[in-house]
Amino acid sequence: MLITATSSIAQSQTPVAVNDTYSLLTMPFNQRQLTLYKGQLQVNAGYKFSVLARQFNTAGKLEILRDMGIASVYHYYFTEIRFGVTGFLELGAQSNYMKRGVRSQTVTYVSTNETVKVNSLTEEKGLGDILLFATLRLPLEFRIADLGIRGGMLIPSAEHEPQKPTHNVSNVLSASEYTVNYQYHNTTGSGVPVYFFSVHTKATLSDFSLTASFTMSNPATEGENIRWEQSLTESRTFDYSTSTYKYLPDRTYDLKTSFHYQAAGWLNAGINLNLSKTDAGWTEYWGKKYRNPEKRMVSIEPGLEIQVTPSITIYQKAGFPISGKNIHAPFHMYITASFNRFPFFRQPR
Repeated sequence: MLITATSSIAQSQTPVAVNDTYSLLTMPFNQRQLTLYKGQLQVNAGYKFSVLARQFNTAGKLEILRDMGIASVYHYYFTEIRFGVTGFLELGAQSNYMKRGVRSQTVTYVSTNETVKVNSLTEEKGLGDILLFATLRLPLEFRIADLGIRGGMLIPSAEHEPQKPTHNVSNVLSASEYTVNYQYHNTTGSGVPVYFFSVHTKATLSDFSLTASFTMSNPATEGENIRWEQSLTESRTFDYSTSTYKYLPDRTYDLKTSFHYQAAGWLNAGINLNLSKTDAGWTEYWGKKYRNPEKRMVSIEPGLEIQVTPSITIYQKAGFPISGKNIHAPFHMYITASFNRFPFFRQPR
């Protein structure tokens, strides 16, 4: 009912200059500029669910993790606040919370003196770092084409050191037959500042729009972290110790293009093509630096933008990996609710 009601206020498909808040809030995608309008406040909240069932190996070949006894589910929540300072300058901040567990295949080790089964579970959860950014577009009224740049910094506000493992021994059948359960608890922070820069473009022709963006992110400095080391005692408990190591996060490159069709004033359908690559990072092991393997991914994301009310818009999309190298290839679903208001200006210009 809400969607039907909203369709009655669908805008003309020919871009026109407007200066009332109602028209700006209900502006369809094909007429909307790259940044928010002056005085517009936007609060976004989203949830991403992902199932890890496949990965691309070092040769780019697709591997089924089920066949390797590996299973994982990923939950990701994010919040974002954006504000249009002027019609061509926007400021924003973003953070997230994520939770993921990866369970590996049970492995049995048999020797002359004992039989040991080993299970491994790696958990990763916690608040993410805070991202601060600013977006600047051409100070011209958007009609057919738009161009903008964005820059910002990922502030290392989240915990990045792993928590103490909680390994245990179970299913003790005899002195020489038992099960060892390894449980690792990782956090989600990067540990170092990471800055990024991106270029965004948009072109519209009637009901059709094409957008493209290129983003590069790079760590500002190397970081330091700890590793937990364990040893199994004769009483079947674990002793732990830590060692420190240095690392440099990967530099990342992301190229995104999307094609959109404005089916109605309240409904925009689109499909994204995403290409990502990482390189130049390294990790220290035993006092020596080892380069991180280069990762690549190509994926597509069909999606919808549905305006439910003048202030509330829902975004839905699904992600499908196509090709890659040295990277997991999960299928994911993403839903975001966007709340928009003009809290300070009744008639923004």
